[in-house]
Amino acid sequence: MNAAAVAQAPSFASAVDTGAAKPATADTTPKPGFKPSWDFSAWLFGTFTYQVDSATKAANGGHANSQFMVDRAYLNFRGQVAPDFGFRITTDVKTLPAGNGMYNGLVIRLKYAYLQWDYLRAATPNGLSAWARIGSIHTVVIEDEEHFWPRWIQKTALEYWGFQPGAADMGASTQFTLPGRWGWAYFTVGNGGGYQTAVDADPYKDMALRFSLTPLSSSKGFFRTLQITPWGQVGRTQATALTKPGLQNNAGGLFVGNADPRVTFGVEFAERQVQTLPDTVKITTTAMAWDGFVVVRPSLFADPKGRPWGVILRYDDWKANTSNSAHRTLLLASVFLDVAKQTSFGITYQDDVGHAETTVVPTKTMWQLNWQLTF
Repeated sequence: MNAAAVAQAPSFASAVDTGAAKPATADTTPKPGFKPSWDFSAWLFGTFTYQVDSATKAANGGHANSQFMVDRAYLNFRGQVAPDFGFRITTDVKTLPAGNGMYNGLVIRLKYAYLQWDYLRAATPNGLSAWARIGSIHTVVIEDEEHFWPRWIQKTALEYWGFQPGAADMGASTQFTLPGRWGWAYFTVGNGGGYQTAVDADPYKDMALRFSLTPLSSSKGFFRTLQITPWGQVGRTQATALTKPGLQNNAGGLFVGNADPRVTFGVEFAERQVQTLPDTVKITTTAMAWDGFVVVRPSLFADPKGRPWGVILRYDDWKANTSNSAHRTLLLASVFLDVAKQTSFGITYQDDVGHAETTVVPTKTMWQLNWQLTF
C-alpha cells in the first residue's frame, strides 16, 4: 500500500510523516524570501461488518447482525505561517451512541489542532533537531505504532484495550531527533482524558516519555527499519473531591517492530496501574497486555514495484486485573489488496473472546469488509 497522501498516520506500508515520530532528513534552515504555505490531505476508511457470535444472534431473533460504517474521515490541514512556526488541524468522525440526548449519528469532531515551533534546527542532514507543540497533540505512543500496524483494519492493541485514552490529548509536547539517525525522544504533558471526553479541569496532569530507537537505520538490510520503543507515563486523576489526593494513573511498555514492506511485524508488552476509591480505601489495579502481529506481502518478493496483496495476522491477550485469571484474547486474520496507490480493500475475521471471567462479557465474532482511501 502506497499511502503517499495519508492525512492521519501512515499505516504499515507508508512513509508519510504523522508528525508524531519522524526524524529530520535534511537541513531545514529557513531560506530568504519565505512565504507562508499550507496543504490539504485526507484519509477515509470504513467497514461492512457481519457479526455472527451467539450473543448477537440471540439479540436479533437468531440472525446475524450487519452494518455499514464510516470508521474515520480525517481531513488534514497543515501549514507554515513563519520560518519556525507551523500548524496542523485534523478532523475526526465519530458515531454518537443512541440515547445520548443529542444527534444520533455521525458527527465531525476536532482531533489535532496545534501550533508547532521548530526551535532547534539540524546543522547537518543527520544532526540534532527539535520542535515543540501546544494544543490538541499526539499522545505518547499510539500513532508511533501505526507506522507498523494498519489502523484501517483495527485499532492498535493499546487503544483497543483502553491503555491509552486515544491518539490525541490537550497538552504540550516536544520531540528531539537524535543525531546519527539513532531515532528520537518524545515527551508530553497533557490533561490525560483524551480528545474524546470533556476537557479535564483538575489539578493533575499526565506526563509521558517515549524513546523510538532505530539502531540499524544506516544499514541496507531487512532490519533497516527496526525500531525499539520503550515508553512510560505517570499521572493522577481527580478523586471524589478536591480535598482528597489524586488517584494513581500510570502506564508503560515496550514495543519492537520492523517495517520492511515485504514483511512487517511488531510485538509488545504493556502494563497500566490505576487507583479507584470505592469508599475510604484506595484500591490499586494492574492491567496487562501482550500482543503481536505480522503483515506479509508475497507479491513484493517477486516484484517490488508490483501491486501489493498480503495477509495480516494478530493476536492479543489482555487482563483487566492481574490478580485473577480472567482475561480476553483477540484473534485477527485479514487478506488485503491494494487496488490502486491510494485505495485498499481487505476481508477480515475477528474473534474477541473472554476466558474465566467472573463477569460474563459476550464473545464478539465478526467478518468485515475493510476499505480505505487516501489523497
